[in-house]
Amino acid sequence: MNTVFQKILIALFFTCIVLATQSHHFMSVYHFPPAAFAVMYLGGVFLRRLSWYVYFILLVALIDGLTISLGAATGAYISWSYLFIFPAYGVLWLAGVWVGVKTPVTMLQSLLNTMISFLSILVAEAIASGSFYILKTQSPHNFSGFVNYYLTWAYQSVESFFFWVLPIMLVSYVAKVIAGLVPAQHHQDDLKS
Repeated sequence: MNTVFQKILIALFFTCIVLATQSHHFMSVYHFPPAAFAVMYLGGVFLRRLSWYVYFILLVALIDGLTISLGAATGAYISWSYLFIFPAYGVLWLAGVWVGVKTPVTMLQSLLNTMISFLSILVAEAIASGSFYILKTQSPHNFSGFVNYYLTWAYQSVESFFFWVLPIMLVSYVAKVIAGLVPAQHHQDDLKS
């Protein structure tokens, strides 16, 4: 039911979040947690189209490229491992598309959507951490080393993911409930007259 204008507003909001958090290298130590993973997931939920996915991965890549080229990300550089961030984003986008399918809101559906959300961020982080561990770290590679590396970053990724996803999904749910009540109220008034 989202109109083109609504989707543009949503995309603009997500763009502002990405600009504010992905470019945290330029800001003070008091910044919001990174939102790129959350925006990819939420983009799948609310925007759905592949063109929006491409827009957001290009936006994030542009910001990362600028921060690194301007020296704002100390010690950071683009390596082959960076390319694996795009499939990680894809996992999140597809999970968002799955969750965004219009189904009746039941307790079971809410539980399933929560599990899909949680699993998608874990898989996305495994792809991102795995690629960085294998392609970027200098230490000898083994499974326990990967698990240690993954656990180092997974907590932060899950925390920042839900920092953004939970309030936005809650606001969306409340807005849908309110929107559903308004027409019913008008219909009740028409019946009384």
